[in-house]
Amino acid sequence: MQKLTGMEWLKKHISKLEFTSSKFKKEIEKIKNIQPEIYNEFQPWTPLKLVLLNYALDTCTTIIRRKEFFKKMYYIDLFAGSGINKIKGSNDFLIGSPLVAVLNYSIDYDLMFFCEDDPDYSSALSARLAYFRKSSLKPIPKDCNLCLNQIMKVVNNQNVYAFFFVDPYFMEFGWDSMKKILNINRNYTIGRDILFTFMSGVIIRFIGLAKKGGSEGAGLTKFFGSESWKNVNSIDEAVKLYKTRILEETPQTVVKTIKVKSDKHGFCYHLFFITNKTKNANPWLKSIDKAKREIEANSDKSVELALDLIYLLT
Repeated sequence: MQKLTGMEWLKKHISKLEFTSSKFKKEIEKIKNIQPEIYNEFQPWTPLKLVLLNYALDTCTTIIRRKEFFKKMYYIDLFAGSGINKIKGSNDFLIGSPLVAVLNYSIDYDLMFFCEDDPDYSSALSARLAYFRKSSLKPIPKDCNLCLNQIMKVVNNQNVYAFFFVDPYFMEFGWDSMKKILNINRNYTIGRDILFTFMSGVIIRFIGLAKKGGSEGAGLTKFFGSESWKNVNSIDEAVKLYKTRILEETPQTVVKTIKVKSDKHGFCYHLFFITNKTKNANPWLKSIDKAKREIEANSDKSVELALDLIYLLT
């Protein structure tokens, strides 16, 4: 079979979300009409994150399904939003991360948790998830930093697999919370994968402001878990520091980063994929490396192609 490279690779994986919107078109249309005035408004590069979420979930879920070792599977979306997104400056809508996960993977997971602290968003999300009439879908109307302990009581058990999607707007996910999900497997035999959005472009700007005497320093210290950010002078250094902090906390962890950058739209962020080391050196991570190469090699084109997704719901 010929290996797909470049934009053909990206088109293939975008098509999987196109298939989702086509296969579940009737369901999506009904869900859109539940509290239609409530939606998250995001920048044009949001669809690419959803492509990567679906890709990582597909990869991990396929592998875990084959292993009889895991008795329970949990999905945790810690910044779930309303379930429907609108692209800023347009009238174009697309499904959010909760619906990507529920429509494609709810059959595989024993429980799916969705944290959202904004009252309007959480109300709309709860109503939209109720449409599916599945007791396995658990909306939690709280700040994820405050409800993590509640989730851990369920997830932190023997022979469990957990996939965390952590997609903060900026630095709302403190280091204390990251430590909790990194250390979930300390006392039990647990599979744990994390997809984390690191808003590197904004973070480096805030570091610059803090060094000039701004009030951002306290937030940066809470986010990094130390004042080590004071030695950071570039985006690459900020990414390296956060990766170092993860490996200091959990040395038996593998960390992959994917840089999403657009000169045209003027933004940069990184996605961290965090998983446990395995005895056979995680051969399946080649698929994540593939995503990294293809996305980073086609930065602006990747964003533009992913933007085509918004027309599926208009």
